[in-house]
Amino acid sequence: MADYSYNGSFYDTSFTTCDMYPLPLNEKQAPDQFEAWLKRKNECCERIQTEAPPSESHCELVWDTWDCWNWTAPGDTLIQTCPWWVPDASPMEQATKTCMPDGTWYVHPGNNNTWTNYTACEVPYKESPIRFIIFEAGYSTSVIALCLALFIFTYFQSLGCPRVTIHKNLFISFILSAISNIIWHVTIIVSSRNESGTACRFTYIMAQFFVLCNYFWMLSEGLYLHTVIVVAVFSENHDLLLYYIVGWVIPMVPAVVLLILQLTLGSGKCWTESQGIEWVIGGTIIAVLLTNAGLLLNIVRVLVTKLRATPSQGARTYVRAVRATIILLPLMGLHYIIIPVRPSDNQVAELVYDCIIAFLISFQGFFVACIFCFFNGEVISQLHRSIRNFTLVHYSHTGQLQNGTDGPSQTQVSLRCRLA
Repeated sequence: MADYSYNGSFYDTSFTTCDMYPLPLNEKQAPDQFEAWLKRKNECCERIQTEAPPSESHCELVWDTWDCWNWTAPGDTLIQTCPWWVPDASPMEQATKTCMPDGTWYVHPGNNNTWTNYTACEVPYKESPIRFIIFEAGYSTSVIALCLALFIFTYFQSLGCPRVTIHKNLFISFILSAISNIIWHVTIIVSSRNESGTACRFTYIMAQFFVLCNYFWMLSEGLYLHTVIVVAVFSENHDLLLYYIVGWVIPMVPAVVLLILQLTLGSGKCWTESQGIEWVIGGTIIAVLLTNAGLLLNIVRVLVTKLRATPSQGARTYVRAVRATIILLPLMGLHYIIIPVRPSDNQVAELVYDCIIAFLISFQGFFVACIFCFFNGEVISQLHRSIRNFTLVHYSHTGQLQNGTDGPSQTQVSLRCRLA
């Protein structure tokens, strides 16, 4: 028998007293639902106070905060239609309450309170088709773009340097995040048809972990630039262990905290009802964004000072690198800025808002690939050079070169790690 209690909606405890909960138990309860609930409550409470119990052994008449449950013989399970006045419940389903052989209502082992099984009443999670399409298209596009960018940085070894290594780890975190979110959107639909929802809960935690990795690797980008420009004065020879710890290890801490809170306070089979708990992730991300913004502001201050004092090509190279990171910073944090202004009284406005949020979240990986790779001047130069060399080799092999040489002259490629 599954436990279904979702913060402020279904409750586990049954009461024989009627002096509790005079107000709606859930903010999503509509006025007509509240009126029906209040009428049902008053009727049940009147029966509790005036109706004589049966002479034989029985489980007592109770009001469980949502519905009234009649006197029941020991060993029987009472079945009732799910109350329509419960928000997000399906009146087509049935709720059950079990009377134990000793004449007491079933007690849930998780909280030692009498318990009504409203699990079947839960309406399966419904994703807006448009929002779902945007999410899937965005994550799929991001995975393709990031894989291509990862291939470019791996294949062209002349582009290799510590900051490119950080780029590659950032790409990997976004790829894993996108894949886990795609899987989560699929498993959440599958889990709405079964009892446990274990698969979607697992993918939910993994998706949140990789989202955290995205932002912590962006923080690693800022930390690296700050170390190179402010601390080491344009020297790139230092260990990357710190950045691996920041990018892959530290995100485990808020992810584990989220898991513990969801296991103890979460609701819904796929934890889709626990919006307040998710601010463990949101708060961490905002803190990381603010930290990164502080680092970048200090970097800009130092660069401006250095350029004014002794203008150099090296400093200008890092200006482009900082500019790329600064551009990405608001793109990755914009949806956290506009979340508090979500419309709540207009369905069309809500849909537009949800679609914008879906676009900003799912296409983040695509933006990262474009800014750090596809729009990168060194990458573009390397691709042009490779295409030109390939063309020369092709024409030399087909005898179409008129200079009589066997192939193109080999050009030594020596690129500095300049990432615009």
